[in-house]
Amino acid sequence: MLSMLSHEEYINRMLEAGAMGYVLKNVGKAEMHFAIRTVAEGRQFLCTELGIELLHKLCSRGEKAPVEGEKKATCTLSRRETEVLRLIGEGFTTSEIAEKLFTSKRTIETHRQNIIDKTQVRNTAALIKFAVTQGLL
Repeated sequence: MLSMLSHEEYINRMLEAGAMGYVLKNVGKAEMHFAIRTVAEGRQFLCTELGIELLHKLCSRGEKAPVEGEKKATCTLSRRETEVLRLIGEGFTTSEIAEKLFTSKRTIETHRQNIIDKTQVRNTAALIKFAVTQGLL
């Protein structure tokens, strides 16, 4: 997605609709080339300006990774779900995860949906945010 809009809700809607990348129109040539290559390889991409802006918003809301001893959300993932979550966090696609874990894409999609259901998040971006803030990644 190439846009001039940087509002968090708009970005979230596009990602939920299946966009693999989101780039603002004012990015430089090098970043645009990198974004295209990244998405062509099946990985998600968010331009640097948006990433920094969203990180600042996250910090200003007071959200942070838990400190040792802080209470974490109650969510129990299986060993395999934790493994899949870690690989999602590393940016691997469903196909790549299936290949690494010697299983089918459908099995990985099921694990991903189970993780989303257990954590009660709406999409993969929210899942990663949850995993980071809860210390799962």
